[in-house]
Amino acid sequence: MVYNTAGFAVWTTRNKEEMRNMDNDYLEDINIKNRLSSTWDMFFGSYGRLKDVQRKAIPKILDGKDILICSPTASGKTEAAVAPLVERLKSNFKVWTILYVCPTRALVNDIYERLYSRLIYYDVNILRKTGDYQTEFKTIPNILITTPESFDSLLCRGRIRNGFGHILSCVYAVVLDEVHLLYGTSRGEQVRWLLERLRRLKTQAFREKWCKDERIQIVAMSATMKEPENILKYYIPNGEIIKVEGKREINLISEEVPSIYEAISKYFCSIDFQNRFKKILIFCNSRNKVDDLTAELKKVLNSSKYQIVSHHGSLSKSEREEAEEILKKHERVIAVSSATFEIGIDIGSIVLVVLAEPPLDMNSFFQRIGRGNRKSEKIDILLCAENDAQRLIQKAMLFCAQNGILSGTASGDIFHVIFQQIISYIFQSKDLKRSKEALKSLIESCLKYHFKDLSFADDIINNLILSSHLVEANDGKLTVKRDWQDKFSSGQIHSTIRFTNGMSVYDLEKNKVLATNVQDFQSKRIKITAKNKEIIDVQRNSIIVKNSSDKLDGGVLNYAPYETMFFNMQPYAIRAYLGLEDKTFPYIIQDNFVYVFHLGSTQREIFIKLLMRMLDLKVIEAVNPFLVQFNKSYCKEVISSLKALNYYSMIEFIEKDVEWIEKALKINPHHKILPKEIRLKEIIRIINLEDEIKLFKKAEFQDVTDKQLAMHLKNLIG
Repeated sequence: MVYNTAGFAVWTTRNKEEMRNMDNDYLEDINIKNRLSSTWDMFFGSYGRLKDVQRKAIPKILDGKDILICSPTASGKTEAAVAPLVERLKSNFKVWTILYVCPTRALVNDIYERLYSRLIYYDVNILRKTGDYQTEFKTIPNILITTPESFDSLLCRGRIRNGFGHILSCVYAVVLDEVHLLYGTSRGEQVRWLLERLRRLKTQAFREKWCKDERIQIVAMSATMKEPENILKYYIPNGEIIKVEGKREINLISEEVPSIYEAISKYFCSIDFQNRFKKILIFCNSRNKVDDLTAELKKVLNSSKYQIVSHHGSLSKSEREEAEEILKKHERVIAVSSATFEIGIDIGSIVLVVLAEPPLDMNSFFQRIGRGNRKSEKIDILLCAENDAQRLIQKAMLFCAQNGILSGTASGDIFHVIFQQIISYIFQSKDLKRSKEALKSLIESCLKYHFKDLSFADDIINNLILSSHLVEANDGKLTVKRDWQDKFSSGQIHSTIRFTNGMSVYDLEKNKVLATNVQDFQSKRIKITAKNKEIIDVQRNSIIVKNSSDKLDGGVLNYAPYETMFFNMQPYAIRAYLGLEDKTFPYIIQDNFVYVFHLGSTQREIFIKLLMRMLDLKVIEAVNPFLVQFNKSYCKEVISSLKALNYYSMIEFIEKDVEWIEKALKINPHHKILPKEIRLKEIIRIINLEDEIKLFKKAEFQDVTDKQLAMHLKNLIG
């Protein structure tokens, strides 16, 4: 008998290496356990061991360092941040607060429930503050969980008379959870300003002896991102990144990509399917789709054992929380959700994730499929699509997910936050007044990230005075006009999110609001949370309903749209899936038309539309995030025009056409009050002007001859 001693030696060496790593991890866990003398049992007592991200992050946080933790869903980030912060602050301060900022109310509620159950027995006081929970503060909390909007409100309304001056005076640490969902948005920019205002409050608190130390430790947490250093620079310029890779197997339960309605008929009605997948989460891209699909499932699966619930941002607090509780506690549930369930809230053990349509970007794709089988190394998913274009996108996104390909993050308009924060900062002051110097100092501190020359700070303030938003008080300080005081009373000044105000749906029999932000309805019967309701009256902004005995389905509600730009980043996934370089612009000639596939997202769509206005390219008949369409007789003219771009000529044209571009980008109307250089910078940043020009200059426009590539691209032609 011959033995493969070489193979045995390799196996033995590898095995010894793994054993050494296990031993090292065990020793590291023991060292960390000794440092977490107060909090180990709270957070890790039932596990006994740490996860990789906890092993790497906890010592850094105990040493007081600012860090950004990047790791996948369900990797233990929350415990990695909170346990060492509680340990450090509890041992150093008699009165202390950790401010925990979440992007959504649902995550606030989830984090609150998770931490409350652990901390209640350890003399750690935990509170939450959102639009749903108006907490009355009698003492300084140890952990305060909130959203950006309520963080803003707390700064303005947090004055107390118990010797500490302000409810946030003893904040020694801030946790920014799911920070990748804030980065690049107006809410993310708002958080930067709020952190600066918090630092200024802490300086005052230290001076007034309300607190023992003015330093604030920042711990941000993010899913795995393509360029985490950008988030670090944005929020924690002196911090460091703790990155832990993780990859779970993605298992498609079906190779075909049916429509969601075909999937319901083919799979959901099967007894075998129902026994295998007891908890299912279905993601949709719109609130209307959630309502419609929930009603369809309720009708088709009426005799099954499934409880069917819906969840989206326009449902009332009570409806959302009821859905969350059912999903956590019941054995057989199908939940239909918009993006509200994307983030890491605890909704029980989801065994199957269904994407009814492809999300707009890869980050959302990762977030959505990551909700499944959170304690397993395998994710079961079903991809659905309404047409061939969506099928291609789903396959492309799956390819990127399986190969760890991440896309960049698009940035929307953020500089209207300047206006909002100046108003809010004035309301934070005790007498509702600020000196011009104080406002200028805040503006310069917060805008130095974006601008080298800050000489326009005075212009910002002067523009607000000229437009009568700010008025001079008798003592020379600046205050706000009466209209803003009314908005402050109703809490309207704390949000940077814009949407058209809609009506509320009020259930007369249940005596509660079911939904908000409804724009209109199609009939006297409506369906909401899979129930038929009859409209019995419309009073001002309220739609009064009761249960409908009619068996016919009611109509779907139309919700008020969000007044902001949503960037379609799907083309980047397609480019990766098809193996196309960034500079490659394939084109197809079909029925006398040329289709150039720029595959560059909504940003590039706006960029091309800007070129069309600038160069008077009326021959271009259509443009979207994927392609440009024009008559084939103009092929050379269009391609040469797209390559012959000049940066300074475009800047000059943008300066002349600022208002049209701002409207096209759905930029906040308050931008008009800001100096021209800020408005120009915003446009250049959103459309990524400099990089786009460089790309178009080196672009290679290629006539597609490969049949398989042509077949894929033709799916994108509407």
